[in-house]
Amino acid sequence: MKIKEKQEFAKTQVNRWKPINVVIIEDSEDDYELIKRRVRHEGYQINAIRVETADEYEAALDKEEWDVIISDNSLPHFNAKSALEITRKKYPHMPFIIVSGTIGEEAAVEAMRLGANDYLLKNDMARLMPVIEREIRDAELIKAKSLADMALEESQERYRLLAENIQDLVCLHSSDSTYLWVGPSTDRILGYHAEELIGKKHLDLIHPQDLKEKNISPFDQKAEGECKPISYRMRRKDGVYIYVETMVQHVYEEDRLIRIVSTSRDITEQKLAHNLLIESEAKYQGVIESIAEGLVLYDDKGRIVTFNKSASKILRSKTTNARKFEEELTDRYRFFKPNMEVFPSDNFPSKVTLRTGKPCSQIIMGAKDRGDLIWLSINSEPFLQPNGRLGVVVSFSDITEQKLYEDRVTSVARELTTLIDTANAPIFGIDWNGRINEWNQVSAKLTGYSKTEVLGKKLIDEFILDGYKVAVTDLLKNALRGKEVTNYELPIYTRTGKVVTILFNAAPRRNLSSEIIGVIGVGQNITELIEYRERLEMKVAERTKELNEALLKEKELVALKSKFVSMASHEFRTPLSTITFATNFIKRYKAKLSIDEMERKLDKIEEQVGHMTYLLDDVLLIGKSESGKIRLHRIVVNIKDFCKKIIEEVTHSTKKTHKILFSIATEERDIAIDEKLLRNILINLLTNAIKFSPGKDRVLLDVICAHGMLNMQVKDWGMGIEREDQEKIFEPFHRTNSAGAIQGTGLGLSIVKKAVELQKGSVEIDSEVGKGTKIKIQIPLVDEKDISY
Repeated sequence: MKIKEKQEFAKTQVNRWKPINVVIIEDSEDDYELIKRRVRHEGYQINAIRVETADEYEAALDKEEWDVIISDNSLPHFNAKSALEITRKKYPHMPFIIVSGTIGEEAAVEAMRLGANDYLLKNDMARLMPVIEREIRDAELIKAKSLADMALEESQERYRLLAENIQDLVCLHSSDSTYLWVGPSTDRILGYHAEELIGKKHLDLIHPQDLKEKNISPFDQKAEGECKPISYRMRRKDGVYIYVETMVQHVYEEDRLIRIVSTSRDITEQKLAHNLLIESEAKYQGVIESIAEGLVLYDDKGRIVTFNKSASKILRSKTTNARKFEEELTDRYRFFKPNMEVFPSDNFPSKVTLRTGKPCSQIIMGAKDRGDLIWLSINSEPFLQPNGRLGVVVSFSDITEQKLYEDRVTSVARELTTLIDTANAPIFGIDWNGRINEWNQVSAKLTGYSKTEVLGKKLIDEFILDGYKVAVTDLLKNALRGKEVTNYELPIYTRTGKVVTILFNAAPRRNLSSEIIGVIGVGQNITELIEYRERLEMKVAERTKELNEALLKEKELVALKSKFVSMASHEFRTPLSTITFATNFIKRYKAKLSIDEMERKLDKIEEQVGHMTYLLDDVLLIGKSESGKIRLHRIVVNIKDFCKKIIEEVTHSTKKTHKILFSIATEERDIAIDEKLLRNILINLLTNAIKFSPGKDRVLLDVICAHGMLNMQVKDWGMGIEREDQEKIFEPFHRTNSAGAIQGTGLGLSIVKKAVELQKGSVEIDSEVGKGTKIKIQIPLVDEKDISY
């Protein structure tokens, strides 16, 4: 799915089932349905009505409340111009959009002049919903402004009435603060009758210290911005000072101050409680600042009132001012959804809670300034402000590390899913109920059933033979208990009714919390091998009967051959398949292949033949050692040059995946040794070290020749060997449980041990799972003069 398609899909999900009411002025039923489909495509639940005449249109407008009007430019008995006149008389702010097959530029301009909000052509329907959404938002803003204007007029009228009846002291002053008119509350607040204050100056009643320290001079300067209350001490008629809070309004005429209106109230009791309030606020602030989460308080207008230090730290802000902090959030940061789409500002948790009065929980949002992207988990809750209006408290925490970890896990899961689906082996998975939840391409090809056909079906019921159902059920139960199932020969049904046998391995499948959620099974089609094995076993049985009195040595050789057959079924199949595929490809397309392509195919064949030759050499070497046919042949070699040559050979054969670190300390440059056996020892040890340390980049070869002994040590930092496997690791054809899908015959360490023992040496192994393996070899050396040529 492309990025644009993903964005459209995400938008559709956001708007899914959001209702919208539309009147469509259209004489074409097809165009009417086209518009409705376009709106539904954007995720809306449309309630629409189609009209063709002015009477139908007026009746529709009175029927219910509509969100938008969509009109064709011209109909046989009606047109957009007439519809506009009707609309604007009843609903001045209703969004009106013209959608026409053809509309000239002059007609479009005239429509906009008459009040149409926008116009577009029917062949450009992709713009329809963006235009509708924009005009609906604009209409809502216009309605809100109109309501605000009405509220302002009502407020002014209420102010006039309050001035006459308010309990506060309302006074009118000249520009030097002299009282011109005093409200009736003066008796209660200052102890003066109104006529006693006329002619006195308001500034003369203010406490001298407050007048000096607070720089109270609102009566002789032009006020800028909104009026702010001023608190100070004022002398009553009885000489007692009380605390008052005063609002001052300047009245100008042609930029000349002619009147000052003051409104004062007695706040003495509030002042007495002020110290308690300060103490309470100090405790509250201490709690807020000690919280690790970022906290931001918004008032009922959506403005930031305060925020704590954690909020500044998380968002990397240095300001302590709420207004500047709000400006930083607006101007400095860009906000994103988890899918990296821009987060709409109208959907911010603070605005949603302020708008709906409902909390928002665990909203994931990315915030990016000039630096790195910060991921936040945000919660918002409504609270009641002291003024009785709704405010919002927003808490958030930095989850950047958690988000990055989740992204990495998601990426790994996606890669693992691809690997499973494209693996060259049947792989399937089941849940706790035995229902199939994973089915790769090879499984589909092997059984003839596609993934969509088998998902949700029970594996036991659909594919397992009746005689095996109980045994397989027990195996799967063991896997669900955390036990691994290895090398179980499992017959299964295919679509054609044919039975194929797979060599089945199963392991528990776990989630991120290491809880077992099912079983993942991996198999290998061994149907042909089973048939071959059955025939071979019959022949072996017949031959065994004839050789019943053969020596024990011969029996061991037969067992070795049986192991070889089992190994060959695993190890020879892949190279043989590769060779067969390459030769068939060359035969079929040789006329079309270039020389380079032909050489690459031949190189692949040569590589696989070499791999099989290597396997056969190992088997032959084991066979010779078992039958006692290997004879020592010591020659003089330069040990340092010999090791470097082996390192170069192994590095090349393993495609330079690891660097072999080499150190040597020797008393003699030349030593007498069986070169072929030493070669087998080093190649097997280094190859194994590289093979069983995937994901690492180095192995170590350490050689010491001293005091008549050759000491060699090969060390890796790979997967290591489990303790129970270390006791059997030198047995022919033994493969450790941790080997998994790593290719091998299980002969390497057996060859090493036999080669060392033939030279009267010893082998030691030291391994720890997950930390690596260290193998030490010690071989006694002989003098050159003792070598017989």
